[in-house]
Order: sequence, then C-alpha cells, then structure tokens
Amino acid sequence: MNFYNTYTNDISPVLQSLDILIKSGEDNIEPNEICSILNISQKEMNYIVKEKNIKHISSESIPVIMLNGSSYICRLFRKSLSYAKNSVYTPEDIAYIYSIDRGKVINACNKLHITEITEDILPKIFKNIRVGVPSQE
Repeated sequence: MNFYNTYTNDISPVLQSLDILIKSGEDNIEPNEICSILNISQKEMNYIVKEKNIKHISSESIPVIMLNGSSYICRLFRKSLSYAKNSVYTPEDIAYIYSIDRGKVINACNKLHITEITEDILPKIFKNIRVGVPSQE
C-alpha cells in the first residue's frame, strides 16, 4: 500500500466533508457528526467545547475544534496551517505535515528527481511512499 491510497481513501474524504460543512454556514451541527468526521470522542469534544466556550457547534466553530482536537486529521490541520503561505515544500515539510517518515519522502523525491514539491506533485510523491495499514489515531 502507498500513501496515495491512504490519502485518497482516508484523508481526502474527511477533508471534503469538513470543507462542505464549513462552507455550508450551518449554525447547529450535531456534535456526534463532528466527532465522527474528526475521529474524536464525545468526551474530547465536550472538553474542547467547554474550554473554548463554544455555545453551539457551527461551521465557524469547526476550525476551533480541529485546532484543539487530538486525532490525525486535527493534527494534520494544525500542521498544515503553519505552511499555508507556502507554495513550495521540502520533503521535510511533507513528512512533518502528513506524519510520514522523512526518509521515505526524501527517497520518493530522489526517485522522481523532484527538488521542489508543489501541491500538484504531491500525488506522484505519495504514490512512491510505501506505508503499512493507515493509522487514524
């Protein structure tokens, strides 16, 4: 299995669901729905809502929840924010953002003779990174 499979089967659908929810402008989203999408427990959700003084879960509160959640997708969101202004990434950046072994990303880039990583090149790189069973923890 390669990381591209993990990305397309596990990460991308979650990001698409979140994007739709955030753009929907909904004012009253069921906590269970967000827990399910973000892969966090109801206990964790309750803690975040209480700590961040969120009165009701809305499209606007989803990023706040993600910034404070512990799941893989929440960590991915936090890490990617620090690179939001970048148009070019290093192998180390990609390894950090996606929690992939740095050596695997470097090897994939070397194999493909890629020196500058852009969003459109990521699928090629991901296809050249072997991974085990995906971990969504």
